[in-house]
Order: sequence, then C-alpha cells, then structure tokens
Amino acid sequence: RTPLTSIIGYLELLRTNSFQSQDEYNRFVQNTYSKATHLKKLLDDLFEYTRLTSMDTHLELKQIDIVQLLEQLLFEFEPIALENKIRIVKDIDHVPITVWIDSEKIARAIDNLLMNALKYSIKPGKVRISLRLDDEHIHVEVENNGNPLSLEQENKLFERFYKVDYSRSSEGIQTGAGLGLSIARNIIELHGGTLMLDHQDNLFRFTLSFPRNGK
Repeated sequence: RTPLTSIIGYLELLRTNSFQSQDEYNRFVQNTYSKATHLKKLLDDLFEYTRLTSMDTHLELKQIDIVQLLEQLLFEFEPIALENKIRIVKDIDHVPITVWIDSEKIARAIDNLLMNALKYSIKPGKVRISLRLDDEHIHVEVENNGNPLSLEQENKLFERFYKVDYSRSSEGIQTGAGLGLSIARNIIELHGGTLMLDHQDNLFRFTLSFPRNGK
C-alpha cells in the first residue's frame, strides 16, 4: 500500500498543478515512475510466490550450462553492485557444467540471493559467489558480510512477508515484499534441492543445492 499511496499523492500534485518549477514537475514525475516500478515488483513477487505454491506448478526442465547461466546473471548484476560499492568475487571454473533445470526459475532464485546480499551487505564490501559440485549435486554459494542477526530473526528469515529491520538495508535499493528468500527456497525445493543459511557473526553464506540430473 505504501508505494500506491505515494503514487496517488504525486499524481494529485501533478493533477492540481501543485509544482513551482519545471524541475519540481520533473521530480514529481520521476518519483511517481519509481514508485510505480516498485509496486510492479511487489506484485510480481506476490504473483510468483502464489504460482510456485499452487498445486499445478510444474518445471520446464532443460539441459543448461550452469556456469554460463551464472556468468550471465553476474554480468547483469555487476553494474548495480558497483553503484552500491560492492565488489563481486567469483569462484567459478570456466569448464561447462550441464544440468537439468528450469533455467528461468533457477535464475530467479539466484538473482533473489544476489539482491538479498546486495541489500544487506556492509558497504563498501564484497559479495562472493562460488560454484561447487559433487557426484550428484550442484552447490551455488552466495556470501556477504552484514550486521549480525538474532536467533529469532534468523529463524524467521525464510518466512513469507518477513523483512529484517530497514536499518540493515541500503537506502538506494527499494525494499521488496519480504518474499525473495521464500520464492528462492520454493524454487529449489521444486527441483528436489535445499536452500540453507550459515550465519556466523557478520558472515552470511546462503547455499543453494540441487540435483545435477533433475528431480
């Protein structure tokens, strides 16, 4: 409701010509646009969560090079990371690794983990991404340094609509609906995998694991 209230407020100012200059008009328009895109993201997250938890959800499994998928995601993630004074550290071999996954959903899960790390990292800082594999599973790790969580906060982290106190988040990054980690975990569980958090002091390591050959 917050972005919608802001949108209505700015539109009312524009509708009644309640601006003093062209610069103020431009600022009202830009703020309205920003709030609208924020609202769209909240609705997209809610729709995605509802879709993932419905009974008729199915995966579109295809053979995908997980290394290439990660490289593409990090290429798209790097500009916003640099803008927020975050350095990306990669521990990924360049040898192709073929897996059976729903690439769109897995990309969404990894992107959610990257954005979570970006929001809650100490800045300037770094986000480390690594890829490991064993005989049967792929393990993608996203690691960052942030303010420590209480045990109660850690236990609630994957609950839907749960958001840690805003004081830990980046002011320049729009807050979500508190569904990002829930969506990521649902996606991985649909693939027969797990999403786990290892939290020691100010070090956070999310490990996303799933079978190499599908469910």
